[in-house]
Amino acid sequence: MVLAVSVTGAVLPDLPSFVATSYFVGADFLWDGWSAMYSEEMLDAIYFTGPFGGAGSILHSAVPPGLLVILYGMLRLGRRDTRKIVLWFLLGWVGHTIADFLTHVDDARPLFWPITDWTWSSPVSYYNPRYYGREFWLAEHGLMLLTILWLLKGKVVGGTDRDTGGKL
Repeated sequence: MVLAVSVTGAVLPDLPSFVATSYFVGADFLWDGWSAMYSEEMLDAIYFTGPFGGAGSILHSAVPPGLLVILYGMLRLGRRDTRKIVLWFLLGWVGHTIADFLTHVDDARPLFWPITDWTWSSPVSYYNPRYYGREFWLAEHGLMLLTILWLLKGKVVGGTDRDTGGKL
């Protein structure tokens, strides 16, 4: 349960981009993939200037999840949230924001939007080979593979559910 909630929080910032891709590109994306996004204008509309750009900016900002983590602590929600589900969701969201901050070169979003429009151009790109994109891809996918193997090992070898500690 904790893993699913963390992953949901981590995916949240990209939901407006998924919706915007469907809106602007639609079925062409299903058939042609990334090549359906044929121009910089299309990419700008999907990620920044289109109707979903504001939602993407606020969800990629550290401000909302940071304020919610502070509120979580101030209201002592941890006492009622015994499995820390809300906290794990927020940490997944913050983790996505930090990862994007560290891996976006020419498509960075403002980290503290709407307070400031300041962006930082990372020296590492999550996709661009001119900025270590291949090396990042290998590291990212290697870590995902290790995580999957670790999770499967717990299910197969130990026979327990990591979230509850109980037998399967």
